[in-house]
Amino acid sequence: MNKIASILLAAILAIVLLGGFIAILGGSIVGAILFLVGIPFAFPMSTSIVVLFFAVIIVRTIAEKRRQQREMQKYLTPSKD
Repeated sequence: MNKIASILLAAILAIVLLGGFIAILGGSIVGAILFLVGIPFAFPMSTSIVVLFFAVIIVRTIAEKRRQQREMQKYLTPSKD
């Protein structure tokens, strides 16, 4: 009887602990999402500058990759002279 009660008590405690961990994790994920959504509304000018900065970096990187591909294609294709 004591063995069954201790196993039952341990199972209930484990369920409560796992539920608490899930609640903490879920709450922190929801908090992080709300934080990311709220930042542009709190600091619209700073957010615009950061987005613009990363957009310029991404566009320049893509343009550079395409330029390299064109140069490599010119080098690999035989010229018809």
